[in-house]
Formats: sequence, structure tokens, C-alpha cells
Amino acid sequence: MINCPKCPSETLVESNCLGELPLDHCPACGGIWFDKGELEALLGQSQGSVPADFALISPKPSECQCPRCKKTMSRGGLVNPLLLVDKCQDCGGVWLDPRELDLLKKLLGLTGGPSAGQPVARPAPAPALPAAPAPRFRPLPLASIILGSLGLVYQVSTYLGATEQPSFVGFIVLTVICLLLFSYGLVSLLQKVSPGGRR
Repeated sequence: MINCPKCPSETLVESNCLGELPLDHCPACGGIWFDKGELEALLGQSQGSVPADFALISPKPSECQCPRCKKTMSRGGLVNPLLLVDKCQDCGGVWLDPRELDLLKKLLGLTGGPSAGQPVARPAPAPALPAAPAPRFRPLPLASIILGSLGLVYQVSTYLGATEQPSFVGFIVLTVICLLLFSYGLVSLLQKVSPGGRR
């Protein structure tokens, strides 16, 4: 059972409210949920051919959650910028408010009812998306930061606490190595936590 994206307390009911295709509709608001492939099947039943791509025009985040996968849907134009619908970008389902289906028929020039053809079976459900892999702990960047920091502290304390002046070349070489270690670790960690970073 799935809940209505517009009336979260209402459960969608499966019925043949539009011809022979079993659809999920809300008895309270009259909206209809189309799983991926159902809208195309309904329009194909009426017209014979439908646009291959049902991508949204100028999509923006919707206030509704997908009743199937519970992710925020996108709201945008379907077939025409005037026909605003809610679509889940993950599972491909489409929510039509009561008047949107009539507008869709007018925009596509559809005539006749959807029950004019053979009964259409419900399409097979879309396969579930694979789970995102858990981020792996990578100790190398953290170890680089720690070793670089310890090396820098050691170098500064050796330089400041020495009774004799240490070798300048040795001091510079060791300091540069410590700075490189610290920088590598810091950059690696920042790349992993930034929104566009690697995982």
C-alpha cells in the first residue's frame, strides 16, 4: 500500500479508473499515480504512439515525496511547459492531479477514451537501484597529517632548542617533507568530504 503524495494520510486505491489499465488513485483528491510505463501504456492505448521521452521541462524540486521510493519528486512540464506534473527522477513514476490528465489529452490531441483498445497489463515494476557503497575508511590521509604535524613540531623544537645551529640543508629538506606530508593528507581528506569530492 502506498500513500497519496498530496494527501499523506490517504492510501492510494488500485482501480480501473481510466479504462482497463489498473492505476493507483486517491479517493480524497482524485489524483492518479502512474508507475513507470503506465502513463505511456495509457496514452499508447488511446493514440497508438506516444512520445518516446517523458522527461520534465524545467524541473524544480517538488513539495511531494514519491509514494514508491519516498524521495522528493521534481515538478516540471510534461510534453508542454503548461502541463505541470510531479515526477520521481529515481523510479520514473508520475503523479497527475485530477485536471492534469485532461490537459495532457488535449495537448497531445488524444481523442476517445482509453478503453477503446485491448486491455493493457500493468508493466513490470522497475528494478530497484543498487545500494550506494558505504564509504571506506582510508587511514593514509589521516596518517599523513599526523606524521607531517609531528615532524614539523619536532623540527621547530629542535631548531629552537638547539645549542648549536643545526645543518640548514637538512633542516629545510626535513621541513619540506613534513609540509608535503601534511598538505597531501589535508587535501585528500578535504576531497572526500566536499560535495564534488571523490569517494
